[in-house]
Amino acid sequence: MVNGTFRVGEFLIEPQLNTITRNDQSTRLEPKVMQVLQCLSNNAGEVVSKEQLMRTVWTDTIVTDDVLTRAVSELRKALRDDSKEPRYIQTIPKSGYRLIASVSHDSIEVDASSQHRQISSANHRTRSWSIPLSWLVVILLIASGATWLYVSRKRIETAHPTMRVVPFTSFPGREDQAALSPDGNQVAFVWEGEKADNADIYVKSINGDRPLRITSDPAIDVRPTWSPDAQRIAFVRFTPSDYKCAVFVASALGTAPERMLFSLNTVLATLSWSPDGKYIATAESIARKTPSHIVLFSLETGEKRNLTTPPDQYWADSTPAFSPDGKTVAFVRENTPITGDIYVVPVTGGEPHRITNDNARHTFNNAIVGGVAWTVDGKEIIFSSSRGGTPSLWRVGISGGEPERLAVGGANTFYPSVSLRGNRLVYTQMSGGTPVYRIAVTAASSQKAQPVKLLASTREDQSPRYSPDGKKIAFQSDRSGNSEIWMGDSEGQNLTQLTFFGKGQAGTPQWSSDGKQIAFDYRAEGRADVYVVNVAGGVPRRMTTESSDDSVPSWSRDGKYIYFASDRGGDQQLWKMPSEGGAAVQLTHQGGFVSFESGDGKYLYYCKGLGPGIWKLPVEGGQEVSVLSDEPQDGCWGQWALADNDGIYFIKARQRPATIEFFSFATARITTVVDLDKVVDFVSGFAISPDRHEILYAQRDPINSDIMLVENFR
Repeated sequence: MVNGTFRVGEFLIEPQLNTITRNDQSTRLEPKVMQVLQCLSNNAGEVVSKEQLMRTVWTDTIVTDDVLTRAVSELRKALRDDSKEPRYIQTIPKSGYRLIASVSHDSIEVDASSQHRQISSANHRTRSWSIPLSWLVVILLIASGATWLYVSRKRIETAHPTMRVVPFTSFPGREDQAALSPDGNQVAFVWEGEKADNADIYVKSINGDRPLRITSDPAIDVRPTWSPDAQRIAFVRFTPSDYKCAVFVASALGTAPERMLFSLNTVLATLSWSPDGKYIATAESIARKTPSHIVLFSLETGEKRNLTTPPDQYWADSTPAFSPDGKTVAFVRENTPITGDIYVVPVTGGEPHRITNDNARHTFNNAIVGGVAWTVDGKEIIFSSSRGGTPSLWRVGISGGEPERLAVGGANTFYPSVSLRGNRLVYTQMSGGTPVYRIAVTAASSQKAQPVKLLASTREDQSPRYSPDGKKIAFQSDRSGNSEIWMGDSEGQNLTQLTFFGKGQAGTPQWSSDGKQIAFDYRAEGRADVYVVNVAGGVPRRMTTESSDDSVPSWSRDGKYIYFASDRGGDQQLWKMPSEGGAAVQLTHQGGFVSFESGDGKYLYYCKGLGPGIWKLPVEGGQEVSVLSDEPQDGCWGQWALADNDGIYFIKARQRPATIEFFSFATARITTVVDLDKVVDFVSGFAISPDRHEILYAQRDPINSDIMLVENFR
């Protein structure tokens, strides 16, 4: 196989550098792809069978046709060739391939003596000119000016090409966690396959049609990251049966056996491969259910080194991403499993520097960070966050400041990835919606209740609440393009939008006892405040004006007070204030979040956010008493409702299948009232009708997601 420099058509081929060049534009090929080109060039004009190509290029490995097909596809893309109207590589059906472009092995360099002769000849011609020197200067100035004008115009035309967003995948089910190769020509991603039976790693070329499946293990393979030379892909393999997690590496062409690098105590941790190829960064816990920290795994020694240690008040450090120069790692420091801020830390260690301040104090459900990526120049970080209402893409400078929403992405976008070359960005676009279901509460076990989809759209509908007379339903929805408060009748019809903020997130509506007003929380970008809106319409009235995070309001039975959760005292507690406005009074001192007043107006029942359990205390404050210790389960703060003075309804969400239970105050017993046949992914929202005949709950329907590609990203 020829190893020297040669030409194929308009392209200069340099096998020793694995590059092809045309018009001073160089493209780097994978070594195996270059060898395919060499083999075709050695047999230019002749049909080279697939068997011969695979035998020649993959001498020590048995590969399938898919591997060769992908290599040829990469080669065509580099040569700007079209398989339907080829100018370079022709496909011979059921046989092989033929290089139809001209191949030249002539010397491309000019020797020193010939260069000297050319210069001497040029000097001789210059001396023979008879143009006066002054005229020559004028001509040169005019020519230089025209050249400058032309180049300037071209620079203006090409400096900022328009960003273009196109679907990169549109397969059935979910394609997720895309990672662009360093050269921007390939994307590794997670897909459950056409049958949605197992999550594996796939690779697809930017201009390719068919993805190449890299892994096929029965375990769950996720979180791909590329090696700097684009030859390998590291990923996380999770085995649900024994709850084990490990990092593996595989060939990007699927031609080499997978190899385990190290085990993990943290499930489904994000990976990042250092630009120098020496380290893989990830997040790991010392033991299960302990805070995770960022670690660097050395591919040379096999040792792990802790890079960060989250302070005691934080949940975890996660989602690492190496900077383009490899000197810094960005990561997310989480307050809770669903909130976090971005930090950066030197690879050599030291005190992390905070970049964003969405969760400067312990707040709940503020900014969900779903993926972190650096811009090519290393000056900014691209990330996914719900800081503007629904998850979307943002950018922020590494020196900090107010993040800016990207012009691309829209709602429900996650996992951005930026190529180091090629000006490309990919991200996950999710769809599926979270409808509200209604199910009857039946007394006879022989009657099987079936849930009915009451409120549904392609967006998120959640936090439903019955009006006191049971004739209307208030709920939170982003069906208008932004998360607002809506109202409809008990059949889910005659919908009316009550708030029109146009940005931010309005949610957790609660009816006043007379059914004339609805209290809710609204966060424009950072912290939330409590608002009240009249059901008849009008401008919402802001109730809280502190710099704290004030959220999840509810009403007293007489309508005189509004309860809410606030961190204004330093940590999250329950407060109450007059419904007409005025100073707020702190009620709890050991934590509090969602609360409801009892039917007789004597007690306040509440949960504490992430942890399990329900407590109560007198409405005027006092000693709290545990009512339920283990239910609702941890994190299920939006999946329970108080039934006046009689008991508590709640969803046993993590049971398979899930059930709706009732805890009786009179007997202190828990009974099942509804069985839900299928596995349900619940979201915030649970309500019992005033007559207790029906229950509303919100769930996440099967999610579909596609990978979107942004060309000319800047």
